[in-house]
Amino acid sequence: MTERTQQDDTGNGTPDPSKVQTFELIDEVPRASDGPDGEVPDGDGPAAPEPDAEAGEQAPREPGRAALALANARAAVGRNVRRGGSAVRRRLPTTRRGKVLLVGGAVSVVVLAVAAGVLVDARLREQALLATPAGVRNLEVRPTEQWSIDLENPIGSTLVEMPGVLAIAGDAKVQGVDPASGEVLWTVDLEEDLSCGPSALLGMGEPSTQEPADPLVCVTSSGEGDEREQRVTVIEADGATRSRELDPGADVAPVAGGGLLHFEIAGGTTEQRPVVVDKLGVPHLPKAFVGPDLTVGVEDAATGTERWSDTLTFGAPRPDSCITYDEAGAPVLDVAGALSWDLHGDVLEVQGCGVSGAFRLDGTRLDDPKDSEDPPADGVDTASFLSLPDGAWVGPDTAATDAAPANDVVHLPDGAAVELDGHVLVPWATDGRDPGLVLERVGVRTQARSTSDDDAGALLWSAPQLRATTLLAEVSGTAVVLDEQGVVRAIDLGTGADRWTLSPETLSFGDMAWAAESSIFGAYTDGDTLLLPVSADPSGEVSGLRLLAVDLRDGSVRWEHEQETPYTQLISVDGHLAQVTQHGVVGLG
Repeated sequence: MTERTQQDDTGNGTPDPSKVQTFELIDEVPRASDGPDGEVPDGDGPAAPEPDAEAGEQAPREPGRAALALANARAAVGRNVRRGGSAVRRRLPTTRRGKVLLVGGAVSVVVLAVAAGVLVDARLREQALLATPAGVRNLEVRPTEQWSIDLENPIGSTLVEMPGVLAIAGDAKVQGVDPASGEVLWTVDLEEDLSCGPSALLGMGEPSTQEPADPLVCVTSSGEGDEREQRVTVIEADGATRSRELDPGADVAPVAGGGLLHFEIAGGTTEQRPVVVDKLGVPHLPKAFVGPDLTVGVEDAATGTERWSDTLTFGAPRPDSCITYDEAGAPVLDVAGALSWDLHGDVLEVQGCGVSGAFRLDGTRLDDPKDSEDPPADGVDTASFLSLPDGAWVGPDTAATDAAPANDVVHLPDGAAVELDGHVLVPWATDGRDPGLVLERVGVRTQARSTSDDDAGALLWSAPQLRATTLLAEVSGTAVVLDEQGVVRAIDLGTGADRWTLSPETLSFGDMAWAAESSIFGAYTDGDTLLLPVSADPSGEVSGLRLLAVDLRDGSVRWEHEQETPYTQLISVDGHLAQVTQHGVVGLG
């Protein structure tokens, strides 16, 4: 349940508290709700959507797993209290002193029951938080170095979260490390050229949607030309391994669930060849050029058993989807080299020479292979497919007919679809609880739409003055966004009203506010504090990193830590932070 309270007017730019409703978390993450008389904040605050006069009474929303677990725990506490009460009633005292003691005992039972419920609630919240890729145990004070492991090539190493284990892939081996103590639990020796995953693009500033690698899949190669060898090794959380040889020319990549993504170009890999360049320097494909189809699929990394595969049929390509550049900088037709893919959580998007497609990792095709406009005539999709933290996914509106990028459609886990007026903002960090809504950028304004069962798609609020470009976090009913002026803003998720702001100067952006998004390398939270790793100098003249901890209640800077290291790989494993430095990997706590 949620409880309405008055807005805290301590934040910067907070509207009149008597006109604003905010939500304090009790059992569930808050969502938009009308006031007693349908009031909304005045002025430039969010505009309330028109009520749906034809909407009938809807069935109550089904509780989530966390809510069910909490209800069961509280029910157990209630049963214990009732049983205790029955035992006391069977032995009711008859003396005055006994009755006084009885009253005191009953009060104690109630207090203990309430305390037990609070503890259960707090524990469930902590579990939900730590289950997210961005969850950290405690950010109240500046963390210090707890342990360190030296590496010969830190910048070439990769940090991957496994269940309760930090995997450090580098220096021709993978080390499984206790994230709390730094103890090396196991070591697997591999080749120098290794790629392990699934892993997030650490330090790239994007949503933390990657689940722990369970197991970890590593692809290694050695030798060159005809002597080149490829091998895949599957590593369990306890260090147990299985491995097998791969085709030397196989184009593969690790994915979640012990899978191995593979690509196969019909007819085999073609050689690069020159293309015609006009007087303006624009490359052109050969007339009547027909490229090969592409087969994409996932196999079991340990056994090679195919899980699924699909064929992307060649369509009318854009030249730049088939061209790469040689060492001299000349454009060449390169079907294999132009192939690329992006993995967002469990959503895979593939782009290549005249081909494109999007899949869930279970093989579900997300785009429409039979629709000639998907991909459109130029050979590429105009909008991306993304994964949301709650299991939903986002794709373009296939009914769009104009040349502009199509609006997003949110596909909910239950199969329902929510059509947006713009493009979804995916949170970089969350506290693991479903807020029951999504934020979208529409033109220059920000809006919230419901994803709840009873009113999915309903417009909850619109903030014309909130020009959010990036959603850094959704935590405890607060959304922290970056706007197009380089300002970090916190808003109430339920109403869209401002809570606090951080100026570009606080984050060292200065007059380079336009580069703010590329200067923030991630977001982490303990539920009360938001940790932002930011560039010490966005201009790039001075290398370094700043760890900036912001209080989510009022936007005050709790602490900051300047580091000389130019590397930005920072990861949370079971709530413990680990970071790549100039010398190796350190644990922070």
